[in-house]
Amino acid sequence: MLVLFLNVGVALAKLIVGWLTSSISMVADGFHSLTDGASNVVGLIAMSIARRPPDEDHPYGHRKFETLAALIIGGLLALTAWEVLKSSFERLREGGEPQVTTLSFVVMGVTIAINLAVATWESRAARKYESHLLHADSAHTRSDVFSSLAVIASLIAARIGYPQLDVIAALLITAVIAMAAFRILRGSGLLLTDTAILPASQIEAVALQVPGVLSVHKIRSRKGPRGGHADLHVQVDAELPLNEAHDIGHQVAGRLREKLGLPDVLVHVEPPDSSL
Repeated sequence: MLVLFLNVGVALAKLIVGWLTSSISMVADGFHSLTDGASNVVGLIAMSIARRPPDEDHPYGHRKFETLAALIIGGLLALTAWEVLKSSFERLREGGEPQVTTLSFVVMGVTIAINLAVATWESRAARKYESHLLHADSAHTRSDVFSSLAVIASLIAARIGYPQLDVIAALLITAVIAMAAFRILRGSGLLLTDTAILPASQIEAVALQVPGVLSVHKIRSRKGPRGGHADLHVQVDAELPLNEAHDIGHQVAGRLREKLGLPDVLVHVEPPDSSL
């Protein structure tokens, strides 16, 4: 909620001052910041759902709602990039130049400080809570910093007699926003589509290091909301007592967690040439 309040305040300051001074780059950056606020609203809703415990309809929990929210954030960024790009071409067609004031520099300086603080805090929280949503929002907010620096550069250029650089700064901001959107959409898409995160051969090699494992097959891996997940079938001697076979399965899971950093591993133990 605090981040939402800060983002809305930052966006309004940029939009109002940018409109008053006819700075298209500042207005563009204001819309960029406004999507931060929209992202926060999406994030708050998603986190309220994601924190729910597993139920009959969602036996694996609700954590992927965070990833879905991150996907929406990426979409909002892509839409923002498109709108800024259109505004830039309109300025090129219609002409005009920004009015550079002290207030413009003050607003941009304060908003950069706020965005740096928010991005740093969210990045730390994302690592602490293993939150894909917070990581996406941190990347989104960090892109604001680069956009704001481009605005300041354009204001300085306009003051020394190069107002046309205002449009160039707006185009640079568009590129920054588009890149942030691409990274978020790609990361969210890979997670939601259960893309393999490790080669099956690598998982097999580690599992075969455990004494008693004869072979490994049906290996799958994917990225989950709380890290990597893998499931596999290991074959052991059919004459082994159940408790010993079970212990081998635990050793395989432990080795995979240790060697490959997979927090969630499911091992199915079976006799050789099993058709299961």
